[in-house]
Amino acid sequence: MRTRHVLAAVALFGVINCRAARPQTPPQLARDTAKPFVYIEFDHAGPRQPLEDGEPPRGLWLRLVNNSVFPILVRVHGSLTDPEMTILEDVVTPQIRRMPKSGPRDYGPMPNGYASAVDAASRQTIAPGKEVLFSVPVNHVAPGWFLQVSFQFDLSPAKDGAAQPVCYAAFAWDGIPEKLREQTGTPTMR
Repeated sequence: MRTRHVLAAVALFGVINCRAARPQTPPQLARDTAKPFVYIEFDHAGPRQPLEDGEPPRGLWLRLVNNSVFPILVRVHGSLTDPEMTILEDVVTPQIRRMPKSGPRDYGPMPNGYASAVDAASRQTIAPGKEVLFSVPVNHVAPGWFLQVSFQFDLSPAKDGAAQPVCYAAFAWDGIPEKLREQTGTPTMR
């Protein structure tokens, strides 16, 4: 009888050990693991009504894609001149590159990007697997700088009402198809 209890205990230990040894699937944030969980992709380039003084009359239409399993929030505002055009707040950031021996190439003045006061923009939720088409002037992206769009996961506030972290999706010159880079021109071209 004692032997039977020992054998049962060994068998139970073996079953528990086998379950613990099974590989567990790690949780995934991205729906398509071959791509970032949120990214910006090129849609097209073409004529665009300038929104601010000094903007070029050409623009890039880009898609902010939510490839995550959670909804995200972005700050959005519309255009007074084109009600169909969506504007996302973006930050233009210098591109860190090696300096050639001849010195850095001048791409003209780097723009500021689109920012607005918190009360002037609305918040839009982008569901998992969905995207939003938006436009920026062609000079928001150049070989010397790139743009970033901020977003937050649309989750409940953390304990004590703390806000969720802010993340950024970036889009660089290399994201424009090579054959179109020549057509969009450098930022100094108007």
